[in-house]
Amino acid sequence: MKKDNKNSFAETVKKYKLPIICISALVAVLVAIAVINSISTAYLRPYEKKYNIKYPRHIAEEFCDAYGQNSEVTGMLTFSDTDEKLFVTSDIYQSGNHFDSGSAIDDDKQIKSIGLEKSATDIEALYSSVKGYKSSNQKVTLTDIYGKSKNYQVIAAYYTNKNANDDNGYVFPYYTHGDLTEDSFNNYEDRVYSRSLYHSSFDMSYTDKYLSINIDTDFMKNFKFVILCVEVDGDIKPYTDVTKNKKVHYPQVWYDKNDKHNPYWLAEQWQPDVYTDKKHKTTEKM
Repeated sequence: MKKDNKNSFAETVKKYKLPIICISALVAVLVAIAVINSISTAYLRPYEKKYNIKYPRHIAEEFCDAYGQNSEVTGMLTFSDTDEKLFVTSDIYQSGNHFDSGSAIDDDKQIKSIGLEKSATDIEALYSSVKGYKSSNQKVTLTDIYGKSKNYQVIAAYYTNKNANDDNGYVFPYYTHGDLTEDSFNNYEDRVYSRSLYHSSFDMSYTDKYLSINIDTDFMKNFKFVILCVEVDGDIKPYTDVTKNKKVHYPQVWYDKNDKHNPYWLAEQWQPDVYTDKKHKTTEKM
């Protein structure tokens, strides 16, 4: 018996109705996503036109001008005491503020290290004395280009040489970064403590995360001023129980200039042992 054409058409529609609905829904979702993405990145269009470059998706707008001028920009330092915003690049060979070689904003290593231009900020005036440190907010914020921020608190400050001839052939590794072995971290802690211009009640822990920031100084020729900061969750409570270090470990040239005996003249010329793998099985000297 021959099937009714009308019934046959109805069965065909019924058969393909669900797939058609699913495809339509999928198309609607894709269109909605495209519209949302277009709206969410609309702020980039003037910058892309201005600098004629393609921006990373969802880069924070406060980075757009800096990134347009230099695509090596990977982060920004903010010092709460000065309201300064300093953009930092990943390229140590460019002039300006940069992550030290091997350090990066997007790693999750124990210590990060950043070098700043001398003209970038006056953190030396803020943190080179007990009085300055006690009166400061002690807060430093590091933000990536997507707007994700981490807060740090300044816990130590010291001077060191860049030229090995100024300290009996040794340069203290102020640019230390990465994951240190526990023994090496303890050595690092001891040496930062002896060099620090003052001491607070903060006790460095191997499980904490740190940010080291160095900047050229006029304290002595070819010297660096360095602040060490610890990552902090929540509000920062400034340390006020701070005492001056009366036996600061300076490089040899400082004792020579001031006609003083260097009580640390037999100190080991220490270099950090840093893990080179994620499982922390192999190490190398920095």
